[in-house]
Amino acid sequence: MSARPWFVVMACGLVACVVALLLDASTFAFAWLAATLTWGLLPLGALAALMTAGLAGGGWSELSRGPWRALAACLPLFALALLPLLLFARGALFPWTQPVEELPEIVTKKLLYLNVPFFSARTVAYFVVWLLLAFLMGVWHPTRRGGAVLCAAGLLALLYTLSFFAFDWLLSLEPKFYTDVFGLWLADTMVAGAAALVLLALGGTGDSVFIARRADLANLWLAVLLGWLFLAFAQYIVVWSGNIPHEIGWFVHRMSGGWAIMLGLVFLCLFALPFLALLFRWVKRHGHVLQWVAVAALVGYVLQVQWWILPSAQARAWQLAWMAPVCVITLGGALAGCWLLFMQRQQEEVRDGRD
Repeated sequence: MSARPWFVVMACGLVACVVALLLDASTFAFAWLAATLTWGLLPLGALAALMTAGLAGGGWSELSRGPWRALAACLPLFALALLPLLLFARGALFPWTQPVEELPEIVTKKLLYLNVPFFSARTVAYFVVWLLLAFLMGVWHPTRRGGAVLCAAGLLALLYTLSFFAFDWLLSLEPKFYTDVFGLWLADTMVAGAAALVLLALGGTGDSVFIARRADLANLWLAVLLGWLFLAFAQYIVVWSGNIPHEIGWFVHRMSGGWAIMLGLVFLCLFALPFLALLFRWVKRHGHVLQWVAVAALVGYVLQVQWWILPSAQARAWQLAWMAPVCVITLGGALAGCWLLFMQRQQEEVRDGRD
């Protein structure tokens, strides 16, 4: 498949994004952040999968290494999409940037951590670590592979940096709320989304060896989905049973009105449908059926990230209803185009190596 149509989608979307920015910059900032995290986290999930494969090995890793590497190679796109928000939209996104006298007491106690210089430095540090890990894992050099020590240390570094990134760019949108489980939930969700995208790309029928390895990858995906359910429920039950007003409000807001419907769709598409489908052996071995399961999971993944971020916006529902899809489509086209370009580059390098 050519990358050009996806870049056309991105270009058309950018025009609509400019219109949205001019109409309501504050609401657009939330929509752009949600889209940036939706697609930007997938390269990190691919990087985590590459390091896991480096530790565990197995036929499934050989089958999917190319798509994982091409997806992880799109990581700079994440940094580019987040940079305008870091430079120009901090005030619109984060309430803790307001004058101290206007903040509630519980937020003022966090200002040693939540302040603009430290926040910006942390964000830069996250991307330095992630890009360095991607370079060492050889995502831009297919002949290079990270060793077991690098993979183990890299997974730990990725988990810790991603946890703090989640605290900074998601939880601090509503700084009264905090949960230390959120970083793990975010990590599991991004790996589940990246796995669905890779399974969607593999598709096809293939020979018996290909089918068996694809089934192994589907089994790993099923394990990740079970982890997602456990972490989502653990976070919910801990916060809900604690019944602390400034914490439970985060869930109360997201479990009412249209957000409750979105939550139901997240559970149905991201977990329930894939889980029930993957219980059947023939689904895991039939590429075209597995692709449709992956599509459902990707829809659930996209809705999950929107559900995390968009309720924090103090905006009219109709504004979010069109701005959020525009941003998702725009950055989705950019990611798809870059991913296909890297896939084509890998195939050319393989052909050149054979020649």
